Amino acid sequence: MSSLIYLQGYPEHLLSQVQTLIEHQRLGAFLQKRYPGSHDIISDKALYDYTQALKNRYMRNAPPISKVIWDNKIKVMKHALGLHSAVSRVQGET
Repeated sequence: MSSLIYLQGYPEHLLSQVQTLIEHQRLGAFLQKRYPGSHDIISDKALYDYTQALKNRYMRNAPPISKVIWDNKIKVMKHALGLHSAVSRVQGET
C-alpha cells in the first residue's frame, strides 16, 4: 500500500478499498459518481468570483478578500489542497 502516499493517514480498511478500486480501474468512476459537480474555474476572475461568493455566503462579516490568483502550474497531486500563504508586514516601530 506504499503507492498510496497521499492517503497514509487513513485506516487500513479504507486503503484496501481504494487499492481494490484502483486495481479494477473503477476509482475514477467512483469519484465522479460520489462528487458529480466539477468546476470550470481556470482564470483569476472566475476564482475570485467563486471565493467572493463563498465569503459572502459563510463569512459576511470578514474583511474583504484582497488577492486571489489562479496558478495553472500547480501539480494537482502535489498541491491537492492548494497553496496558502500570508505576508506579515511591520506596521510601525515599537
